[in-house]
Amino acid sequence: MNHLAPKYPQTTPMPAHPLARRAGGRLLLKATCLAFLANLLLPNALPFVAAARADVPAAAGQLTLHRQLALSEAAATNDPADVAAPGAKAVTNADEIRAKLDNVTIYGRYVDNGDEWVEYHLADGRTAYWEKGCTYPGKWWIADDGEVCYAYPNYRDNAPNCFIMFVRPDGGVQFVSISDTGQAYLASDSEKIMPGNDAHLPVGGVSPCVGA
Repeated sequence: MNHLAPKYPQTTPMPAHPLARRAGGRLLLKATCLAFLANLLLPNALPFVAAARADVPAAAGQLTLHRQLALSEAAATNDPADVAAPGAKAVTNADEIRAKLDNVTIYGRYVDNGDEWVEYHLADGRTAYWEKGCTYPGKWWIADDGEVCYAYPNYRDNAPNCFIMFVRPDGGVQFVSISDTGQAYLASDSEKIMPGNDAHLPVGGVSPCVGA
């Protein structure tokens, strides 16, 4: 007996059905084509994906810039009431202005830089104005159009500054100015108003800070 002979008799395997061979060939062909297309397209698509992601912050930045510009344009106005506090009323009647400013000291703050200022208004039109540690003698008056004007001989070349005075619902005052281009802006706000020369500012004479 041949010891190399198989233990069980060998059988001849049945050949695959022709249709099965064709189906398998089609599947293999489709898989090969898909793999080829994926290798061809994916590397070329990645730069576009990266570029699209890179454009997202830029687009967001442009949107933010456009929104800021729109807000700035909306903030610009020719109507003084638009920049005053809600409920504040413009006071342009001379008697009402004098009733509010005669013989009082206003403690205020500039809107643009936050600097504090103090001003004592005398009923005779004189004023003592303090800012940054210096007191300047000056004058105040009411213009024909109802604006409140100020000038100081030793401060900014005695150039007059005129404002529309608004009175807030709490009794405080705001001074609105009109720029050379006609736009209204809030120049300063009062923090408190006290009767008399509450800050004991020197009236008249020469300030030690003249020219500072």
